[in-house]
Amino acid sequence: MPGRRTTRSHAAATRRPGRPTPPAKAARSPATRPAPRHYLSLPHAANVPLPFLEALHRGIDQTVAEQAIMCVYGEAGTGKTFGLDTVLATRAVPARPTRLGRLLPRPTPTPAALRSHLAGALNLNNVRPEDPGAFDTALRRVLAARDHLLVVDEAQRLDAACFEYLRYLFDDPQTRLSIVLAAGERGLAVLRRQKMLASRTAVWLKAPALTPGEVRWAIPLFHPLWQHSDPAALQQLDMRLCHGNFRRWAAATHHALRLLRHTPCGLAGRRVLQDVLDACLLPHQDNR
Repeated sequence: MPGRRTTRSHAAATRRPGRPTPPAKAARSPATRPAPRHYLSLPHAANVPLPFLEALHRGIDQTVAEQAIMCVYGEAGTGKTFGLDTVLATRAVPARPTRLGRLLPRPTPTPAALRSHLAGALNLNNVRPEDPGAFDTALRRVLAARDHLLVVDEAQRLDAACFEYLRYLFDDPQTRLSIVLAAGERGLAVLRRQKMLASRTAVWLKAPALTPGEVRWAIPLFHPLWQHSDPAALQQLDMRLCHGNFRRWAAATHHALRLLRHTPCGLAGRRVLQDVLDACLLPHQDNR
């Protein structure tokens, strides 16, 4: 996003004369944050080093370094939120500390509701969002004091007025704000309709479903239950139920573990495979 970065870099270089720029420091080790939780709190599930996670890590680093906007999108269950949780929990603390704000807006929020969400996300306990003028002044002052990364999940819930409010904060030459917007596959159309995003977004990143080839090596890494399973059985379960979707694989693993507590045969057996399908699929969804 060369145009906006040039403008913001020039503003950063010219504002507040006499205040020295802090010297650059080496990145520190990751801060201690809670480990991301797998779907259904699946025990013994592991983080799989997929290319998407590496791309997400690079994208967030770029977004923070450039004080830009990043959009992450993909079908439900492909790991957008889990990937963000993982990267934010493990990335090294930048040389200039960045305050993280997480935002999950309610459906169809108004700008007033968005102010309330931001007050909670950024711990603005002393300012009442009900007074828009005073709140906006205080919020811009907070955003100008240090670097901030605002992560908005389910961003497709925001309407045009809310996006304009984010633009108002983002375009202020004094604020030091980076934004990550996460949306579902259908929500991508909502994001693309926002003109303020078209010229301000530095990174568009899709969270893809696993390919059949990735399923063969990623799912045995995902959970020990599948480490010695018949690859053909994994392929059949993916083709008929999971479709490369990690959330569906977590659900299938959850049901398989439950069934195995009452089933003497191994996972390679067709009975367990069919029982997992019966537990997870509606009748009209079976793609045999």
